Amino acid sequence: MDDENHTLSRFFPEAQRIEIKNSFSYDLLVERILDGEKLLIADLKAGSGRNTLDWWLGIPFNELPGIQFICIGAVTSSPDSVQTFLNWAAALKGYVKYVVCKNQKDGLTFPDYDTSEQALIFRDKYNPIEVDIPRLDAEYMTELERLNLTISEVLEANRNDAINGKPVGYTLCRLLVRARLRRFQREIYEQFEPLLKLLKA
Repeated sequence: MDDENHTLSRFFPEAQRIEIKNSFSYDLLVERILDGEKLLIADLKAGSGRNTLDWWLGIPFNELPGIQFICIGAVTSSPDSVQTFLNWAAALKGYVKYVVCKNQKDGLTFPDYDTSEQALIFRDKYNPIEVDIPRLDAEYMTELERLNLTISEVLEANRNDAINGKPVGYTLCRLLVRARLRRFQREIYEQFEPLLKLLKA
């Protein structure tokens, strides 16, 4: 559903495009689940607006027993990112479970998510799973994006200069860089246990 960056397609080439203006777009999503698909991920563009939210609100949540919806939202120390997420939560209410990824790219504190009245009410009412995303060195992030690589691909390269036909490059091949990327990945993965339990529920 990301018509700007197509981020999910970078990792999953088989990802199917969903056009929310198409009246059959609901069927494409829900029928794949009813046909036995265990897990579907809908990737939204950053800052998705009211049209996208209205599309989700058009799903008859109460008429789909046995199907669980999980809203994964990313917030930063920016008040706008927190408010956008809370606006979605206020509309989606208890129809979905919530996972909040606290992205530390702009700072380690999240005053609007940790202390604002609206956020405290949301956290108390819906008990979201929270995942801290540590800040990744800007140089590494730039190289990953420039070479269209994931951290996993870099680590799988095992100090080779290419993985799956993609060049890894000098910066990402360095031993200490790879050690830092492995630690970054591990710090995130170690927080996934509650999320995995939610997905298996």
